[in-house]
Amino acid sequence: MALHEQILDAAVALADPRDWTFRIADVVAALPALNPGSVRTHVASRCCVNAPAHHQSRHRYFRAVGRGVYRIEPAVRRRRTRSRGWQDRILATIESGVDPTLIAESLRWTPTERLERMRRAAVSLEDARA
Repeated sequence: MALHEQILDAAVALADPRDWTFRIADVVAALPALNPGSVRTHVASRCCVNAPAHHQSRHRYFRAVGRGVYRIEPAVRRRRTRSRGWQDRILATIESGVDPTLIAESLRWTPTERLERMRRAAVSLEDARA
C-alpha cells in the first residue's frame, strides 16, 4: 500500500467523528513502522489542500485547521466497518487452491508454537529419510 494511502487510513481511523479532525502527532504515533518525517511531510504538505504546492504529486485528503490539527476532506471521508489487519491482506491474495482455514489457524499460533511445529516437521522428515 502506498504511503499516502496508509496515512489516509490512519487519519480516518483516528479522526474525531464529530468534525473529522485529527492531530498530526497521533498519525505519526499510529504508524511507528514509517519514517516520522515522511508522515509529517505527507500530512502537512503533500496531502494538504491548503498547503503551498511544493510537491509534484499531491493528494487532496486533508485541510489544515490549526497548529498540528487537520480535517479530512469530504471527498475522502469513510469509516471502515472492520479494520483490516496484515493477516487479512495476506489471505486476500491467496489463490483458491489454498485452504484459508489452515492459514487462519496458523496465524493464531504464537511464535513458540510455530517453532515447535517446524521442529516436529523436521524430525518427521528425518525419520522418513532414514
